[in-house]
Amino acid sequence: MTTMAESASPSCESRYEIPSIGVMCIDIASTLQQNFGRKFHSYIAASYVKLLEASGAHVVPIWIGRDRAYYASMMDQLNGILLPGGAVFIAEADRQARPDLTSDCVRSAEHIYQLAMERNQRARKQDDVGGYFPIWGTCLGFQLLLIHAAEDPRIRTDCQPMRKAMPVKLVDNYQKSQLFKSLPHSVAEEMEKQPFACHQHRYCITKESLESCGLANDWSPLATQKDPTGLEFITIIEHRRFPIFGCQFHPERAAFEQRFNAKDLCYLAHSSSGIELSQIFGSRFVDVCRRNTNRFDTPKLKARHLIWNWQPVFSGQFEDSNWLQCYLFEKDVNYPEERNESVESTSTDDL
Repeated sequence: MTTMAESASPSCESRYEIPSIGVMCIDIASTLQQNFGRKFHSYIAASYVKLLEASGAHVVPIWIGRDRAYYASMMDQLNGILLPGGAVFIAEADRQARPDLTSDCVRSAEHIYQLAMERNQRARKQDDVGGYFPIWGTCLGFQLLLIHAAEDPRIRTDCQPMRKAMPVKLVDNYQKSQLFKSLPHSVAEEMEKQPFACHQHRYCITKESLESCGLANDWSPLATQKDPTGLEFITIIEHRRFPIFGCQFHPERAAFEQRFNAKDLCYLAHSSSGIELSQIFGSRFVDVCRRNTNRFDTPKLKARHLIWNWQPVFSGQFEDSNWLQCYLFEKDVNYPEERNESVESTSTDDL
């Protein structure tokens, strides 16, 4: 079977294009509100942005709590979207345990997933590379992909809380996957030995839950790990036909969340090998996004949407912060309007 990743091979020119990748905001963490004010509604940890930029992408923030038309419009201009991790309520039991949590990003991720599936299904039928739309889900984002695919939050199960770096156990046929088809055997061996994968979660998705929810024919687990009780759970997954991927761990944390103001339970991932292995996931996702041919109509329009219109705060100064830097957004945030004033161009000879 030919996957969309194979059928949508990039042209020579597209390999050098800079993809614009959206990162969906997450409902604001209570610690960020406590440290920076309750006016903020959502955030993006800067480490996700850095992971994608280190692989050659430009990043656009994707707001949460908007209508479906907003996400459709953004996906007409972007080359892919990353759904990050975070703490929100999904089932009513979560809300009862943590009344401080909100969940605007859950509905937003549902719109994004459904629109991506529509585009990918249409692209597969019409051989339309522009409709080919990649998504990556990390931790909560990984769980949201499968929750919306199953249309059932019960696909995820409780596991022992984990806050540590671990290796992964690759499946036997990992080299037949979209994500790892060209992965050198020596690198695969390192992934199974080095504790590069930063885990921070208390829910898991297992192969059994994938089967019971009817997703085993569409989704292919690529790696697993076990919680402290021995429960085996999926750590890396991909869709069997479409460019949709997810991992339960945090690739961005190895290089970009090296905490210094509190105990870093994922310190083992900060080795040079851990950082190199983690960056593979950002690089491979960005390469997949290069195959999508969407573009902003003008450079000015793109400039209005880029994350560089905002500055991250230094959240790592607080001991209770889980992130070194974060972008914080108010509920009514929007992309800046185009500036009318003209700016004289500067010759590179003057720099």
